[in-house]
Parts: sequence; structure tokens; C-alpha cells
Amino acid sequence: MTMPGKWLKSLAGVALGMLSAYVVAAALAGAYRDSEILDVLLSLALPPLVLFFVYQGSEKRFVFCVTSLLIAGTFFDLSPSLGIPRTGLGLVLMTIASMAGPVIVDLCFIDMGRQIHVGTLARMTQIAFVLAFFPLAGWKLFTAHETILKEDRKLVGELAAHLSGHGNSLVLDKLDAKTSNRALRRLAIRTDDRTYPLSDADVESVRETRTVRRVTNTHGTEATEITREQEDRMRLILKLQGTALPDYVVVVSHRGPVPIYEATVALTKNEDDGS
Repeated sequence: MTMPGKWLKSLAGVALGMLSAYVVAAALAGAYRDSEILDVLLSLALPPLVLFFVYQGSEKRFVFCVTSLLIAGTFFDLSPSLGIPRTGLGLVLMTIASMAGPVIVDLCFIDMGRQIHVGTLARMTQIAFVLAFFPLAGWKLFTAHETILKEDRKLVGELAAHLSGHGNSLVLDKLDAKTSNRALRRLAIRTDDRTYPLSDADVESVRETRTVRRVTNTHGTEATEITREQEDRMRLILKLQGTALPDYVVVVSHRGPVPIYEATVALTKNEDDGS
């Protein structure tokens, strides 16, 4: 191999390793931010693990493992904008594609009577990925944590204003669908006795009708036009098991098993059952 060819392979290996490290770090930070840590770990870990055993003894092994990480991380980062769910069947298909991509390319070269030789590319990819991944992952996760802390502080503050006690239940009322979904995935309520994840709450849909709008007609006089707009609001009802309503509860936000922020809220108690 000529010297320019070695340099090109070395540069390509450094680029592949650093790009893969950045994409994987971004995927981990996105998973942490969106409470999908287990999903992304499965999606990232399985393809390179399978390829590591499939290409055992081959010089292509590490390059294909890193390439599968690059594909898996790219799928995870781009899936929301493409409308692909990162759970269930969507996650399975993304994992299979990340695993199959390098193998398909390798088989295509074999069908054409050619072999993929990596040599220097493999060594430089390995070195670049290992050296770049840990500082990039630390930076991305730290940045994600700062963003999460701001988001969850705001979310807990918003929901504290909607929290009240009804009978033996805690009720979060008049939530829009987006806020309700975030609360179900990220929040728990702690009393003196135990912690209740909001994912255990009953969800009700409440339809509100409004509003009055004032307009000006063609003669310049003001007229009142009443318009009725229907808007769906969500109500979360969390039943406390075998205990009376406390005077205070603690609203806790979390991403996966990691607690992020908490705030103590004084309960407004009502005599009705919240239905």
C-alpha cells in the first residue's frame, strides 16, 4: 500500500471513530432526556455485540461494530423527526437494520468477487472511538442534565398549581395532552408512607367548550361574536391506598431510575371525589 493510501485510510478511520462516538453520545443524551435509557442501551448494544461474534477473527470486526453503532445512533437521533417510534416494533426494526447494514455491504462485495480490507482503518477507528467517546458522552450527558433540570423544575411548578386532593385521591386537573404525557412518564408523588408513580394514575379526558371573541364589523361598530371551541383536557387521578390525604406531598421528577428534581406542595382538599 502506498503512503497516500495509508494516510487516507488512517484519516477515514479517525473520522469514522469520532463521528460514531459523537452520534452514540448524542443518542445516550437523548435517551436520558426522553426517559428512554433502557431502550437506547438495547438498541446500541445488541448490533455490535452480535457482529463481534459473527466476525470473530476478522480484521473487519471492530470497524463493523463501530459502523453498527453509528447506524443505531443515527436511527435513534433521527427517528422522532421521521415519525418512527423508538419503542416496540420501531425499536426492533431499527436494531435489526443496524445489525444487518454492515453485513449486507460485506456480502455485496463478496458477490462482486471483492474483499473489504481495512488494515490501518480498523486500528485508527478503534483508537479514535475509544479516545473520543468518553469525553463526548460526559459532555453530552452533562448538557442534557442541565436541560432536564430546567425542564423538570418548570414541569413540577406547573403541575403543582393543578394538584388537589379529592376524597382519598390526588387529582391533577386541566392538563393538555403533552403535559399529561410528560407527567405520566416522568413524575411521582411521595407521601409520608410511600411513593406513587403517576404512571399508575387513572387518566380521564375532559372536553371544555369556550370562548367569546369581540370583532369589528364593516360599519366600524363593535359587535360580539360568540364562538364555541372544544378542547380536550386531561385529568389524572391517583388513588392513595389505605391512607388519608396528607397536608403536604412531594412531587418528584425522574428519568428512568434517576431522580432529577422535587418540590413540596401543600394540598388543597375538596370533599368531592374528583370525578
